Amino acid sequence: MRSIILTLRTLSSIALVALAVPFLWSTVSGDYYMTVTGVSMQPTYEVGDVLVVQKPTGDELETPGQPVVVSFAAGDTSDQYVHRVETVIDGGAILKGDGNEISDPLPVTAEQVLGTPRFALQGAWATLFRVSELWAVRLIVGAVFLIALFVPSRRRDREALSAGDDSMPHAAQRGGSSGGTGAELSMTGHAR
Repeated sequence: MRSIILTLRTLSSIALVALAVPFLWSTVSGDYYMTVTGVSMQPTYEVGDVLVVQKPTGDELETPGQPVVVSFAAGDTSDQYVHRVETVIDGGAILKGDGNEISDPLPVTAEQVLGTPRFALQGAWATLFRVSELWAVRLIVGAVFLIALFVPSRRRDREALSAGDDSMPHAAQRGGSSGGTGAELSMTGHAR
């Protein structure tokens, strides 16, 4: 039982730290997370990948080949998408998805740029991230941690508790022998 409790404590502690890392990262760096929902950037980004998007610096549309996260309405993350700068034009750029055969029909401006992908979580890492964002998962991990934290991890000797003294060695409390010599110790530690 003790090993189960210690394992639960360890796993739930690791899970709590893992749940806190994305929040701390975005707080410190200002980055935010975007889940890829379309196929226009395949094979670079697959549906379900999670992009860590860093804040724009203002020069994102000046480098052909640069992937950028943009929105149709400036600052609106509800309609965001990621495409690559194909052609730089006056006042903006023409974008194109890696998986698209033709360029985007309308140019984008710097005001529409939400940022650039810093890195992408793909495969199992992306799945873990998306699952960790669910409130139910957070509540379960927190509950398991609290339960494991308050459940005693060592078995208490019932005889010691009934005697009111749990500081004595277990062999002496039970009247057992020490070292196999047959000499029993009394509660004061003297040989009988």
